[in-house]
Amino acid sequence: MSSSDDNERPRARRAAQPRRGSYKATQNRMGYLFILPFLIYFAVFLLAPMIMSFVISFMEWDLRSAPTFVGLDNYANLMFDPIRYPEFWPSLGVTLQYILLSVPVGIIIAVVISAMLNSNVKGESFFKTAYFIPNVTAIVAVAAMWIFMLDPQFGLINEVLGTNISFLGMPQTALATLAVMAIWTALGYNILILLSAMKSIDESLYDAAKIDGANAVQRFTAITLPSIQPIIFFIVITGVIGAFQAFDQMYLMTGGGPDGATLTYLLSLYNHAFRYFEMGTASAMSYLLLLVILFVTWIGFRFIPQKLD
Repeated sequence: MSSSDDNERPRARRAAQPRRGSYKATQNRMGYLFILPFLIYFAVFLLAPMIMSFVISFMEWDLRSAPTFVGLDNYANLMFDPIRYPEFWPSLGVTLQYILLSVPVGIIIAVVISAMLNSNVKGESFFKTAYFIPNVTAIVAVAAMWIFMLDPQFGLINEVLGTNISFLGMPQTALATLAVMAIWTALGYNILILLSAMKSIDESLYDAAKIDGANAVQRFTAITLPSIQPIIFFIVITGVIGAFQAFDQMYLMTGGGPDGATLTYLLSLYNHAFRYFEMGTASAMSYLLLLVILFVTWIGFRFIPQKLD
């Protein structure tokens, strides 16, 4: 009798103890339950359209008739048939011009302003907020404001310059004007990142340089620039990727004109999809753009230093 009681007691204790495996499984199920809404959103609105557009890129489809499988013809025709697709290479060229006009100049301006704010100027918080406002303002409102300021008859810019130039109506100035707008819009974001990097630099480095007789310019070139170099490269990569996807301001302000001077790659893609109803061509263009962005991203991971030295 006592022997059977002794055997029953450990069993009862084991039964009373919670099962670790069961508790861990419950935790896992709860974790999956919490991320389920995001997974559903990702699958329905991101993954499924991506797969569908990839399949459509191998088809000829105008939304009115049944799609026809054409293999790699859409990709080949885009790159090697300028008669059928005269916009492809010019739009890519316009996009590259836009990148060269907006990214380097914008970063140089952001570095200079960040260095000025880093020198303990009064009202630093005000300036950071003022510079960042365009970045959080709706692009439609920004475009409307710039259209008003650039008006050749009563726009603020022409009033200040004493001219009546149609900056958005001339092929020579339209793209540069949109680049200036892009620089102004992204300036606050770039300044905040660069300023944070500058403030993380050890002050003892500057103190030692002052003792050695280095002036402000020498301290900036010898200490600040090398220290923030990884951040600058990061901004360059993200800026290039963002410029490749430039669409909103061109669509709202110029429609790609005048004479195709602001017809960027993404706007051309939009035209093929929703003006010409060439869904296969537009899908192929989107995946060619994806390859370009992946290449730029690879360059970033390959050449950007991983940490501040």
